[in-house]
Amino acid sequence: MISLPISETSQIGAARRRALQEAETIDLSSDDRDRLALVVTEAGTNLLRHATGGEILLSPHKSKTTAGMDVIALDDGPGLPNVEAAMADGFTTAEEGERSLGSGLGAIARMSDSLDIHSDSRGTTLTVTIGKTGRYSRGPMETAGLVIPKPGFEAGGDICGIRKDGGATMIMLMDVLGHGPTAAKDAETGLAAFLAAKGKSLEDTELHVADAMAGSRGAASLIVEMRHGGATLRALGVGNVKGEILAADGSRHGIPSAPGIVGASSRRPRATEHGWGKNALLILTTDGLKGGERFPEPSGLFFRDVLTVAATLYKRRRRGSDDCGVVIARARQ
Repeated sequence: MISLPISETSQIGAARRRALQEAETIDLSSDDRDRLALVVTEAGTNLLRHATGGEILLSPHKSKTTAGMDVIALDDGPGLPNVEAAMADGFTTAEEGERSLGSGLGAIARMSDSLDIHSDSRGTTLTVTIGKTGRYSRGPMETAGLVIPKPGFEAGGDICGIRKDGGATMIMLMDVLGHGPTAAKDAETGLAAFLAAKGKSLEDTELHVADAMAGSRGAASLIVEMRHGGATLRALGVGNVKGEILAADGSRHGIPSAPGIVGASSRRPRATEHGWGKNALLILTTDGLKGGERFPEPSGLFFRDVLTVAATLYKRRRRGSDDCGVVIARARQ
């Protein structure tokens, strides 16, 4: 995922150009590119004029039959006092004579294929999809992963993978030691092994990934298996990737990991089993994000789209000195 700061006017144009460059690499249609350019421009203008700590994230998606891009606008506040009113054409919090381009969020909504928003006093997260990303296909699980390299790097050692194995969804979040392109190469090795293990059990998947990572700089990882319609999930963790389950009643349960380094230990970790049901939320994070115990997020956030949840946690919990990885999953049934 690409992170673009928005703190002055020229960065809005730079973000639009970068979005169009990425759109070209995934063969986004001409109509989708036009809408993408307008959405990025409008979102960037709103960040600059109405908020602090503005940032735009771009996530291009390409498959054999579809292409699309997620655009995420993030800020540090002051938040929208009334989201419903902000969606109306002509709404603005700017002073007279400082109205933003277009008609605000209402215009963005009309130009997008999907839109979700969360706002409170700590900031606003706007997620917009242009084209078809495949994220919204109906199924038993909603999932979203977000990985941002350490500031100053184009790539990093955090990586995530999501695969569907018949009656289950399996997720991996990995944090390779170090930063930059070398760490990214090792991370890609781990992801390739995870995806190549499709159809294997949780234990065999972890072993396949560990074998692939032997001789690398090492990593921490957490792999989770969620049976569709099941009441439990199983997990295998090594190192300091954090897992947490937020139940529908608001209770929280941690997922333990064994000490060690993936690919550097002959001792296999043991799988753990945890309660899991409809509307429960799985949160996986690398150590580039702080825990949320001191400043917990409002409960309303966790009912939003899973990508909105992931982006908000990234914005509010990131340390700023490491790669960041977060994966969110929710059971629909």
